[in-house]
Amino acid sequence: MIKILPFLVVGFLLAGALGSCKKHLTEPPQDTVKKCDTCSDTTHHPCDTCNINRDSLAHAFNWTEYIDRMPGETSPTGVWVFGQNDIYIVGDYLWHFDGSSFMIVPAFDRTYNNITLNGGLNGMSIFAFSKTDFWMVHGSIVFHTTDGQYFDDIRPGNVNACWGLADNDVFIVGNSGHIAHWDGTKFTDMTSNTTKSIGQIWGTSDNNIWASGWNESTAESVLLHYDGSTWTVQDLSKIGNIGVGKDALISVWTCDSAFHHITVTGGSFVYRTTDNSSWHTDTLKNTLGGGGYAGLNQIRGNSSTDFMVQGSGGFLSHWNGKSWYFYQQFFDWSSPDYDIGAFSFNGNTACMVGHKSGASWVLVGQRNH
Repeated sequence: MIKILPFLVVGFLLAGALGSCKKHLTEPPQDTVKKCDTCSDTTHHPCDTCNINRDSLAHAFNWTEYIDRMPGETSPTGVWVFGQNDIYIVGDYLWHFDGSSFMIVPAFDRTYNNITLNGGLNGMSIFAFSKTDFWMVHGSIVFHTTDGQYFDDIRPGNVNACWGLADNDVFIVGNSGHIAHWDGTKFTDMTSNTTKSIGQIWGTSDNNIWASGWNESTAESVLLHYDGSTWTVQDLSKIGNIGVGKDALISVWTCDSAFHHITVTGGSFVYRTTDNSSWHTDTLKNTLGGGGYAGLNQIRGNSSTDFMVQGSGGFLSHWNGKSWYFYQQFFDWSSPDYDIGAFSFNGNTACMVGHKSGASWVLVGQRNH
């Protein structure tokens, strides 16, 4: 969805058309782009050590492509994996994938006389607590359901993404540094201490939340942290490779692992930190000709030794705590009519959605063990 050419951030969803289902096997991958972190590095990265139980089989997924399987859809922009064969996809309509078929999920706006939302959800992303309690956001609109079908229509201003701990504890981010908190009744604006556009947000608790974004004119990045009381702009010089016109922090994700906070952010490269330690830089196989990089749009995962990085042009790479594996069969930067709108990874199931040759494109991966 985001492309860095060569270091500035650009990105659009286009539409695509085919009608097929293709399978790709990855069993077991042998790519070891980055060797295991050494034991001497455990002071800074205690969760990235050489765990012999996290071998290359953690990379091994069976992948299936579904092209033009959702009638009328061309560019889905939201996806959430609840479990194996249980995925919600947001395009113009809200869809459920059960492992073999795609079915429209009833969705009604109870704020406006229960009119249907299906047919008008284009551009929405999804954040879910469960299949009966989730949020869809885009632009000036936030839809929230507590029964899975009837949604409250909330309009808090510009919104790019949301994250939360419960249906009465949700944070939204948007352009011009917009951050607000939902308490179950209303949104309250927060002081973000930045005017840059914020594209993503993720956290582990009310006192450990991260958000990333950039200035669209200069590509100057911003990384924010919330400690429960104040949003603080992080010093990007500590990361090392971030600078105006050099990189852009498109994505952010964080988790708790072994009593430590692990934070991962990315743009052209991936950066990882544990607690307040120094940042660790990973260079993936997202390089392009002319010194550019495919933008790393979304980072999602289960733990610090099991997460994926998704990028433009179908880029997808997995970290298992020892090595990175690049699923190169899906990366095609040359096609102007193929890109990813959203990505989700939960347990042993991963899903990318977007467009390909004029139609909707869905890629589902199931880990082999």
